[in-house]
Amino acid sequence: MEKDYRTILYQKDEAVPNIVYITLNRPEKTNAISIGPHEMTGEVKDALSEANDDDQVKVVIFRGAGNNFCGGFDLSMVYRVYEGGPGKRPYLSTRFHVDEEHIVGMRSAVANCAKVTIAQIHGWCVEAGMYFASCSDIAIAAKNTKFCHRGQRLAFGGLLAIPLEAVMGHTKKIVELALTGRTISGEEAENIGIITKAVEREELEDEVYALAKALCCLPSDAIAVGKMYRKHVYQELGLLNFHSQTVYHTLGTLIHYRPEERDFIFLRDREEMGEREAFHRYHQRFEDALKETKYFRSYGGDPIKE
Repeated sequence: MEKDYRTILYQKDEAVPNIVYITLNRPEKTNAISIGPHEMTGEVKDALSEANDDDQVKVVIFRGAGNNFCGGFDLSMVYRVYEGGPGKRPYLSTRFHVDEEHIVGMRSAVANCAKVTIAQIHGWCVEAGMYFASCSDIAIAAKNTKFCHRGQRLAFGGLLAIPLEAVMGHTKKIVELALTGRTISGEEAENIGIITKAVEREELEDEVYALAKALCCLPSDAIAVGKMYRKHVYQELGLLNFHSQTVYHTLGTLIHYRPEERDFIFLRDREEMGEREAFHRYHQRFEDALKETKYFRSYGGDPIKE
């Protein structure tokens, strides 16, 4: 079975129909997440609803087409999705609606999926791509995967997607990654606790598939009880509070730059040189500064140029 989507693929495994694949399918854009009801955020939500309603499905595997898992949110849509642009400041009502339904809404749908979820990660896993790792039950990545919260540098200064991230990534570690936006390898991501396991790249697909098949041995009701229990515990601890993230993400889109900070403004530079060059220009300054440290340098290169 395969549903017809523009930005993702929804496929049942032919040999084990208890397994569904949701493949981020914009390889020419590093699987960057487009925003809107008929874009990737809306289609991921719809696909998860489809999986939740299918009694045959036990395991959902998230993966990326091509050389990378996910390059984060589509930089050509950021801010513009609020109907904002040069000389046009979006209304708060519009920002809140888009954030709640799509920016936050997609990751909420992943976290609240009723099935066992596995993130199969390779290549670059940037910003919103990391939300699949944090919101899935299990995350397995290639050892040479490159993880980073680059978007935090633009406006958010260490904002966590959900409180759960602070616990999963050992608070001090995940806050440092959010503040610096530096890139780490799959092996470091495992050591911190962001992912479940880092494996060799050539073993990734087979390992995820074998694990998914093993998990399909669980009765459907057992999966449902376990998911509901974990959700209950996380909610009791306040770890699945998406409402505060909606508010603070929206606040991040309202920041003002002091005069001495205006040499590097991504939204302005994007209009003059395009999102790729503006992205590289902004982050290169930060990467050069991190090279002055000994222990906080980035792993790998530039997610846009690769």
